[in-house]
Amino acid sequence: MHTGSKRLSYYSYDSLKNPWLSGGGALRDFEILQRQKDHWSDIVIYTGVYPGFKDEVRAGIRFRGLGFGRSYLVSRLSFTFLANLRILFDRADAIGNSVSAYAPMLAGLLRPGRFFLVAHHYVGGRSREKYSLMGVAAWMCERLLFRYARRLIVSNGMVAARVKAMNPRIKTLQSQNGFDEGLLRVTPEEAAPPFILFLGRFDIYMKGLDILVSAFGKIRPELREKTVLVLAGAASPEALAAVRKLLPPGGESRIKLVPNVPEAEKCELLRTCLFFCSPSRFEGWGIAALEANASGKPVLVTRADGFLDSIKEGYSGIMVPVEDEGALVIALERLIEDGNLRRELGKNAREWAVRFTWNDIAAREKDWLDGSLGFRHSGNPDTDV
Repeated sequence: MHTGSKRLSYYSYDSLKNPWLSGGGALRDFEILQRQKDHWSDIVIYTGVYPGFKDEVRAGIRFRGLGFGRSYLVSRLSFTFLANLRILFDRADAIGNSVSAYAPMLAGLLRPGRFFLVAHHYVGGRSREKYSLMGVAAWMCERLLFRYARRLIVSNGMVAARVKAMNPRIKTLQSQNGFDEGLLRVTPEEAAPPFILFLGRFDIYMKGLDILVSAFGKIRPELREKTVLVLAGAASPEALAAVRKLLPPGGESRIKLVPNVPEAEKCELLRTCLFFCSPSRFEGWGIAALEANASGKPVLVTRADGFLDSIKEGYSGIMVPVEDEGALVIALERLIEDGNLRRELGKNAREWAVRFTWNDIAAREKDWLDGSLGFRHSGNPDTDV
């Protein structure tokens, strides 16, 4: 039963069933909003359309598609155009936007009294490196959103600091991501043959999969011959094909691909791996790394923004510099060889993870939004200007 009288519209290209993405940001949005549904009289998530998409109600939240799902490019572009148009006429009491440099909701800046951003990461100049000239436009749009928006919920401190430097007047809440608390109850083991686990979206550039595959091929032969690298997670056919091209000839005997892994298998992989590894070039938070910690497993990650908040270096895992393949090779060898270190970090990891729960995070964000939008005082958001 809804106890609130306010309506929320939330715009995010990505969603949990999107075959091209289905990233951690989509998971976070759903976990938070389903826990806030009794606070609002209505929550609608406007999202991108993909092949087979249907409007639906899930956990009390209405999902409505905007755009056309013929291809990833068409889907993104059509969503961006129609969502920006719809925002201009949206009469909801609050208008949220899961920030994407590649589907920017610039129209929200014209509704400042009702509009707020949720940033899962900051792409910045990485978009230019990844997409060349097209990436410049994405970089500019992302910068405009951060520079002129009034409110921001952000999952890591480095992004919060960058945005605050661009826009000192913005109201910010540094929040976190949670995890499936059932992972705290699993019994960690190490499978035979032993394996290293990457779990996440098959995004080669963002997740550093090219670096990981290359580094794994450079660890000492006696270690590589007894260890498997498992790459698991959401993958479109195109993304899966691109990752396969990274594998050396005959590499599939030591590198196993598990695309679109079912939830039960995902939990088993987390429970039985040697350790989790994700050498991301940039990261918003790193839910999968936190899930590994909750499963009693150490992690090996880069010092990307999000990991600095979700992982405690030297306590729940090991960190290496971003794009430093040599340091990654050394760290891989160290964790493969040192069982005592893995067990110590794994024990610490579970103690670290228990502080992040979805219920607490959702309640804190709800309270912050009420105050920031002015609901606590007048029952109405700030006046649009």
